[in-house]
Amino acid sequence: FIFASSIISILIAIMKKKIYDINILFALGAKNKLIYCVFLWYSLIYITFGIIFGTSIGLLISSYFHKIIQNIEKFLNTKFLSSNIYFIDFIPIKVIYSDIFYIVLLVFSLVIVCSSYSILKIIHKNSIKSILS
Repeated sequence: FIFASSIISILIAIMKKKIYDINILFALGAKNKLIYCVFLWYSLIYITFGIIFGTSIGLLISSYFHKIIQNIEKFLNTKFLSSNIYFIDFIPIKVIYSDIFYIVLLVFSLVIVCSSYSILKIIHKNSIKSILS
């Protein structure tokens, strides 16, 4: 959800910067559907790269998590989960690929729905402004 909200805020910022371009497209006779498709492609590109990079970095970190923690413990000269204090002295990690698929699908659908709403909101706002002008 944090990822989806950051993508949505990036898209809203891009759309606010592009309001001048949207008004030019309206003046040239572009329909709402064209503007909607352009910004939906923007959101699809951002979310595709975000999902690819985020999932790959997350899987990479989870596969080497024990080595990363060992290096941090060596660097700080301390033990995070001492076997004298805790029952386990490691953090158990199990990657379930079906869960990753469902999370990616949920984030993808959430961003598409939210970006569609924000796109339609800006298009409606600009079409009203162009009608009143």
